[in-house]
Parts: sequence; structure tokens; C-alpha cells
Amino acid sequence: MEPITWLKPKNDFIFKLIFGSDRKKSKALLLSLLNDFLQVPDGKSFGAVEIVNPFTDKQNVNDKLSVFDIKAKISGYGYANVEIQLTNQKNIHKRSLYYGAKLYEEQLGKGDDYYQLTKVTTINLLDFEFFTSDAYYNCYRLMEEKTGEPFPDLMQLHFIEMPKFVRQQQERSIPKNDRMAKWLHFLTNEDDMRWAKMAKQDPMLEMAVDILKQASLDPETRMQYEAREKALKDIASIRGDSKREGKYEGKLEIAKKMIKKGMALELIAEMTELPLEEVETLKNKLT
Repeated sequence: MEPITWLKPKNDFIFKLIFGSDRKKSKALLLSLLNDFLQVPDGKSFGAVEIVNPFTDKQNVNDKLSVFDIKAKISGYGYANVEIQLTNQKNIHKRSLYYGAKLYEEQLGKGDDYYQLTKVTTINLLDFEFFTSDAYYNCYRLMEEKTGEPFPDLMQLHFIEMPKFVRQQQERSIPKNDRMAKWLHFLTNEDDMRWAKMAKQDPMLEMAVDILKQASLDPETRMQYEAREKALKDIASIRGDSKREGKYEGKLEIAKKMIKKGMALELIAEMTELPLEEVETLKNKLT
């Protein structure tokens, strides 16, 4: 039997397939991950979770604007948005705040009252370093500036920088009681020889490894995975071109190329850092 060429679980498409599918195993994995990432005390663990935007085969892995985040409603807690970001687009702080605010706003329908609003938490798994802190994990909340008194706990922004975790893991400085560590070992693993050993360490990891194995053996899933990898590389390439061009005129040239390729205007504005209105005007001139 030929050895398996394992897919990488930190690919956002595969991450959502494992933790964000509308099936029993995915929900169990997501619930376990949330309990560990949010440090829920023993005896008070979250009991149920609903995936608001479950993974479907119809999601377009080729669309560079596709966001494979996981929106979850946690019984007795509120809402959480979990997302993996593989490339540093220099905006993760704004992005996380935007998604948190959007998830907060979406809770109310017409005629609903503010008392119905519940806590919102964003969990951002980053495959790059962003913050100056040496810690691989940081959590941000609102507080009063002078006294440090915390604002009512309605929004939390969590950031996990995986490269820092890997470095600290190599230095053997990760505490044994770190509840996030097992999930980060899983997400950052690059050694196909370690999957079987990892599966024996924890029942939840065994379940995650099994789903990853099935995905790795499925030709259609592999094809979608490779398409998503290409889309992510295209985004990185576009940002690199824009950065090299640097000046305003260079950004316009990059925008023109992207317009001619039929890319979405919102993506062009984000990649070139040009105002959306200016991109729209540019498109009208070219058509």
C-alpha cells in the first residue's frame, strides 16, 4: 500500500471541512477546540454548539474573496467566529474587529431588542507573526483607560500566532498544561510520519486525524485543496506585485491588470490599497 500524502489541516478549506461541517464529528471537534481555546474551566464546559455557516461542497475554493471562517452559536455563551489566515495582509486587527462587530450586529432582526444581544468572540489562527509580544497567544478586551476596569464582557478578540508556537515548541518552552497545544500540534504538523502517533494521544485528535486521512485519500477533496492553495498563492503574488510597484502609478497599473483578469473590485481595492470608488472609476474607463 502506497503511503498517504497528507493534506495540510491549516489550509483554510481543510480546516473548515474538519471543524466546520454540519455533521456530528465536526461539531464535537469544534466544541472541544472552543473549550480549550477559551480556557473553559472543568465542570463548566460548553455542552452544545451550532455551526451557523456549515461547510458545503458549493463553496468556491477558486474565489480569492472566499472566506472559510466558522461561525458558531455556543449554547449559554454567545457567538464565536473562528478563522485561519495563512498570509499577512497587514489588516488582521481590523478584519477581526470587523467580523466581531458584524457577528454582533447580525444577532438582531427588525423589531428585536438590545437585551437579546449576547457575547461575541473571534479566534484568529495566524500563520504569520503580527504582534510584538513574545507570547504566541494574545486576547484583547475593552476596558476603561485610566482605571483598567473591564467593560462588560461582550466582545473578545483572540489571536494565535502559529510560527511563535512552533518556535517555542522547538525550544521546549510550551507548558505541559497548555490546553491549546494539542490543537496547534495538529494544525502545524508538517511530518506525515507523526499523524499515527498523534492520533493515539487523545480521542479528539484521533477523530481529527481520521477526518484528515479520509480527506487526503479523496481525489475530489485533493483537487479542491490544490485549487485553494493556488488561489491563496495568487493573492500573495498580487500583494507582492503591488508592494514592489509601490507608488500610486504602480498601484494603478496593478489594478488595471486585475480588472482585465475579471477580478472582483473589492479584492482589487484590498490588494492595491486603492479606494474602492477609484477602482470602480478605473474599471469604467477601461470598459
